[in-house]
Amino acid sequence: MLNRLESGLFALYLAILVWVPLPFASNRPWGAGLMVLLLSVVMFLWLLLFAAGRVQLSRAAWRQMRLPFTLLALVQLWLLLQCIPLPRVVIEALSPQAYAWHIQQGWLTLSLDVAATRFYLLQGCALTAGFFLTTALVNSQSRLRLLLQILVFSGTFQAAYGAFMVLSGVEYGFFVEKYAGQGVATGTFVNRNHLAGYLVMCLSAGIGLLLSQLSVHRPANWKHRLEGWLRMLMSPKIRLRIYLAVMVIALVLTRSRMGNIAFFAALSITGLLYMRASGHFSPRIMAFLGSLILVDTLILGRWFGFDKLVQRIEQTRPETEGRLWSNAYTWDYLERFPLTGSGGGSFYGIFPNFQPSDLRGFYDHAHNDYLEFAVELGIPATIVLMLVVLLTARQAFQVLVKRRAPVLKGTAFAVLMTAVWGGLHSTADFNLQIPANALTFVTILALAAVAGSLQSVGAKPSHGLSAQD
Repeated sequence: MLNRLESGLFALYLAILVWVPLPFASNRPWGAGLMVLLLSVVMFLWLLLFAAGRVQLSRAAWRQMRLPFTLLALVQLWLLLQCIPLPRVVIEALSPQAYAWHIQQGWLTLSLDVAATRFYLLQGCALTAGFFLTTALVNSQSRLRLLLQILVFSGTFQAAYGAFMVLSGVEYGFFVEKYAGQGVATGTFVNRNHLAGYLVMCLSAGIGLLLSQLSVHRPANWKHRLEGWLRMLMSPKIRLRIYLAVMVIALVLTRSRMGNIAFFAALSITGLLYMRASGHFSPRIMAFLGSLILVDTLILGRWFGFDKLVQRIEQTRPETEGRLWSNAYTWDYLERFPLTGSGGGSFYGIFPNFQPSDLRGFYDHAHNDYLEFAVELGIPATIVLMLVVLLTARQAFQVLVKRRAPVLKGTAFAVLMTAVWGGLHSTADFNLQIPANALTFVTILALAAVAGSLQSVGAKPSHGLSAQD
């Protein structure tokens, strides 16, 4: 019965991963609030089972996830501090600009929009819980494989739905007619760039999964090679390969410049890191990674408008890019709040104070995740978040070097590719401000700890931490 309860929590968590991207990527107050509620319920139930001694967290998993999890928790504590009223002299010392802009009397807060920061804190706690739950619930290679499959399923659905909307001319998002992004793939997202980011993360999971299924043995002769091809055509690998092709086609149809550039760059960089960690050149793996670029993009993508994407990239001019100009003025914003930030979630209300009259439009986010985290949380907290990504990427690379289980190495590839993509795409967009993408991102990053701690099949399991420890 208890095993069923724990398995039920895992199933519920997988369902949340599929659900969160559906309602406009949960980028609405009610959608983000529902995500917070669902993750809170799963976390609470897991803690109840843990307190009763019915579930455990392996010591190996805790060692792997302890530092990045602690850093994430510290950022949430910082957000809490931004919301707490402090003496005026403290605010004046830490954030002179916040002190100057406050209009109320008495104790003040570091955040200039306390309501927004509180909601931002709730979402941050939910994402931190998601990081923890991934490590706690994905406690076997079969579950690890299933989670990757679920991400592939969700990404393929978004890709197929978005492509169908574009090719059929039926422009609908999440049960409503699209009011933005007509003519490009957006899936159930609003912004094509955010769908592109989500697809790249799901592609990372799928590529890692397929890599874990590739045979590393070279066929002895043409007969064995032919038998291998026939087995592949009749195996689940060919279906997975088709799913990847569908996602690449939809990625092209988003016409997202940085989304596509970041995908190709992340795939190439991670492929080189994979070869470096393996210590030898594998023609089979290079052929597979190369096919993603040559076959999926240059051949299939050409049928679905790859030339239009290339044309859009070629026509990009810095002087006409509003996002670049807005980021330039965001640097002025950062100069006023370098240490403490203006408060999580406050960008939309503070940026107009730095927006010149000739920069038209309403900017609810900076088109740069690094800048937005810095102006809202402060530079120190932003560095802490960057350390989380770097630590998990380092863990993933160590898995590639030290572990031999194919699914663990494939998972490490997915983590590394996601980390590289995030580092690149975040320079030109705000994917990590979107709840669905942020949850998927931290979930994949947490898999580095999972891949580094799981026992090989047949190995003696390690003792776990219990509530009594």
